[in-house]
Amino acid sequence: MVQLYNLHPFGSQRVVPCKQEPAQFCCGHDVLFVASAAASCGVEVFAVRREGHCEPLGSFATLGPVLRMAHSRAGDYLVTIEEKSKATFLRAYVNWRCMSAGSSRVCVRMVGHKMEESYTETLKEQMSIVEMALSDPPLCISCCPVNGDLLVGCRNKLVMFCLKYLVINQNLTVLDFERSLILHIDNFIPAEVAFYARHIAITTELDVLILKLDLIQQSADRGEQCACQVSTTEKLVDGVTKMSSHLAERKILVFWLLGFLHFTPDQSPFGFCEETKLHSVQFLPVYQTGKCTCVGRSEQAVLTPQFLHVITSESLQCYTVRCSAAAARDEDPYIDTTVKACPPVTLDVCTLRMQLFIGPRAICHYKNHIILLTKADTEDITERRKPSRRMLSRKADSNKSRTNSESEPGWNLYIINTVSTIQLYREMVDYSRTYENVRTESCIHLLSEAHLLVRAAVTDPSFFKSDDKEELLRAFKESCAFLGDCYSRFDTKDYHLALPYYRMSGLSVAEVLERLASESGEIQMYEKGLIFYLTHSLNEELNEELSKELADKVLQIFYLADPMQLPHIICSPCMKNVCPLTAVKYLRKVEDIMPSVVLTLTKAFMALKMGDLTMYECEMNSHKETMLACGFIGQPKLLRECKEGIVIPTEFAVHLKALQPGLLVAATVALHENSKIELEEADMFFKVLCNNGEDMVPQLLVDFWEALLVACSQEEVLQELLLRVTYQYVWRISKKQLPETKPLKTTEDLINSCDHFGSIFPWVTFIMSMESPLDKDFPEDISKLQSILCGQSIDITAALPILEPLAAAGNVGLTVRVLCSTHLGKYEESIDQLLRQCPAAAVLYAQHELKGDSRAVWWNKLLPELCERARLTGSDCPVLISSLKETLSVVAMELELWDFLSLLPEDGTAAFFLPHLLHCSQRKQLM
Repeated sequence: MVQLYNLHPFGSQRVVPCKQEPAQFCCGHDVLFVASAAASCGVEVFAVRREGHCEPLGSFATLGPVLRMAHSRAGDYLVTIEEKSKATFLRAYVNWRCMSAGSSRVCVRMVGHKMEESYTETLKEQMSIVEMALSDPPLCISCCPVNGDLLVGCRNKLVMFCLKYLVINQNLTVLDFERSLILHIDNFIPAEVAFYARHIAITTELDVLILKLDLIQQSADRGEQCACQVSTTEKLVDGVTKMSSHLAERKILVFWLLGFLHFTPDQSPFGFCEETKLHSVQFLPVYQTGKCTCVGRSEQAVLTPQFLHVITSESLQCYTVRCSAAAARDEDPYIDTTVKACPPVTLDVCTLRMQLFIGPRAICHYKNHIILLTKADTEDITERRKPSRRMLSRKADSNKSRTNSESEPGWNLYIINTVSTIQLYREMVDYSRTYENVRTESCIHLLSEAHLLVRAAVTDPSFFKSDDKEELLRAFKESCAFLGDCYSRFDTKDYHLALPYYRMSGLSVAEVLERLASESGEIQMYEKGLIFYLTHSLNEELNEELSKELADKVLQIFYLADPMQLPHIICSPCMKNVCPLTAVKYLRKVEDIMPSVVLTLTKAFMALKMGDLTMYECEMNSHKETMLACGFIGQPKLLRECKEGIVIPTEFAVHLKALQPGLLVAATVALHENSKIELEEADMFFKVLCNNGEDMVPQLLVDFWEALLVACSQEEVLQELLLRVTYQYVWRISKKQLPETKPLKTTEDLINSCDHFGSIFPWVTFIMSMESPLDKDFPEDISKLQSILCGQSIDITAALPILEPLAAAGNVGLTVRVLCSTHLGKYEESIDQLLRQCPAAAVLYAQHELKGDSRAVWWNKLLPELCERARLTGSDCPVLISSLKETLSVVAMELELWDFLSLLPEDGTAAFFLPHLLHCSQRKQLM
């Protein structure tokens, strides 16, 4: 469906001062070429200035009438198809500006002709005409604007010529062409071709063929020629067909058939109708889509990034296109998010203007100019000048005298200036206001068109060099704001688009609220778009604070439109200035309908802001502490907010730290376990809350880590937490630093509630019972560290560097070293350490640790070591003697008699070892 609006995309128009009737014309970089239709064949050249002024630059003769012509910006050459003596010729006019400068020298040469240096020195000041011979007559031409290559359409084939720059010497470079490709297409007579960056489009009367050329392997010789065959009857698979041609061993050219369209017109019993022919094909370096229904039979069309200009038999029509919308989606397929948006490519196309002309024949486009050729037939002129009935008798005589002059056909070549983007944008915005309260969809549609118009200008490569760059940027943001207004005010299914458009506008929440307020200061209505925008904006970490008036207005809006969102809205950083008394009033009304823990916590928060501790205690006592901790999951901003990447505790968190630190820790654990806060964020939260520096770890953070160890089930997080608490215990023990507050959990609490804290082994307890000055000052940190090392969860290899500071720390250091060796399976090393520092604990250690596969350490390591040490010390060390007796008792129960006997020292006292030998032999007899 096409929407029709009466806007003014066209501005002033001027007549090109041609000397002869134009037959063909085209635009160059800054010039207009006009080929005459008269017998004196030639091309007039005009410079196109600002506001459409045309100044003649000169002219040059052609071989015959020009049938087609095109200009290439790359190389600045003009190529024509000319006819002479019923034969057609393909010619390229190079260095044509010399003719405009007054030079009359012309050089005609065949393509690829080898030029002698002495001859080519004259090319600096003369125009060169390069003739390109073809086996079949050329029908249509197109120049690639990227590299200047030339594509020629002939019957059943396409011929490509590469533009080459021949360096004659350091002062002279000339242009030449080299045929590089012949593409044969069965049963295909091209009417138009278009060529852009390896993409080719071809039209016949009813077909469109689109190809893409890919050079897979580059040959050293760019001009090497090849030929390949394409059949238009090939079946397309998913819209793509692949054809390849091997130019040489080093070069493969692949053709991708991107599309084949066949138009089937309404069949007439009188045969093929001329009006059904396709007439225009064009590439644009952005994508476009949309369907236009022209008023009248279209004759020709040109496409720009912003508009499609179409000529019919009696008018010039301007349609909007979707180039900028499609290009935005091609660059970012997920553009429609909460951050950015763009009108859809399926948006109805609209007609902006239908400008009447008599006999439009041809059209082309250059920057902000439309060049239009009109030619009136004899009957058109007669009809136009025919007087009305009431004037007929009065002017009859004068009409008779002018019959001969009026019977001649007339023509004109116009340059029509399109208005600036800003001017047309303003007109679209003003026009949209007429639909504001009547047809909301039309208002949104027209504002979307205005937005796409400005978006196309902003994304144009020339935008950064534009004089009105700042004004265009302001218009872009303004158009986003207008669309945001529409989607927030109107009852539309796309209400969610209010959020991205307001964000793209750069408006603050306060500015949006003020835009939507009426003259009396009241917001007119609370549609879903406004609620959606406010909900998302206020729930995010915005560095903006609303005034008390606006904050209270927001409370009123949500109480009426979405009351369940009130707790979340009140906790927004933007709502800091809200009246607590008003907030509590609304919260109580909502609680009467649907009570919740989050509502209770929000009321308690407001009570703290009012300084009403009685109300605060009443609210906090209405639920169990476990319920309150889980309630913070529903709204984490009750405890913390984020400002410029920094986590800031709220007044509620500060109050809980002082009076209910256990609840604060439990709530933070619940937030972490429900992915409401990351571990690093929690670290920063507690450090800021406790006013500790970044390098200092407050006890409340250690309490959080210990509590999280109880609840967490993620292995990676568990190991991180175990290493953190281990480091903190080691640091405080080694630095003789006491915690600044009493820990929330004792070692016994952690052992009973957490699998990662193990029961402390008896041999560890025995060693610690031998007091040292260091050990008795930090019993809680020491016992927690030993409990972790007695557990099975910690990665001891990762913990070894952390434990290093305690290596020489008396009995604590001994227990830590032995526990680490035991974790690593180094039992013999552990026994050596114990025998050196605490031999009384060796047997206790062996009884607890040497089991299963490690039981052989009893007789392979412990027994020989004790025997050797007892021999050296004699009876002076009763501890060794006692340990040796206990070890002999264990070994006697495990080994055969002969094995046991072989372990006893040869010089040992028989009376000492005999009881154990007898016990071993008696055990064998009993078995």
